[in-house]
Amino acid sequence: MAADMEMSVQDVMAMVEQDGWIYSGEEPRDGLSYVCSAFVAALYKAAGLFDDYDINATEFTPRDVYTLKLYDLESPRPEQCVTADPDSPFCQLLGNYRMVLPDYSTIVPYEHMAEHCPSVAPGYYRPDGC
Repeated sequence: MAADMEMSVQDVMAMVEQDGWIYSGEEPRDGLSYVCSAFVAALYKAAGLFDDYDINATEFTPRDVYTLKLYDLESPRPEQCVTADPDSPFCQLLGNYRMVLPDYSTIVPYEHMAEHCPSVAPGYYRPDGC
């Protein structure tokens, strides 16, 4: 289909994936397709956390989800969380490794968030506004 539209692979990869696209030909997995971070963003969207912004949850990466300024940084964390990791702003109770989430809960959601932000390995540099 892309070739018929004279689109390159780069053009296709840069397309904003729209929430609600139905995928077929991969039975029994036909239908909506969400990776973990997109699924969480879709739940937040359904819960109204993005107000009336036009946001495509399918464009969200794990970093996009944890940098959303939606998490409570003011309330005291439960004692178990502080005991497990006194310096973390969030609660990590299990695991052999400490989660490090740069810019945790710092980006206020905005219209078309995460739709045009590059994320190329290995540096995953994010320009201002992403």
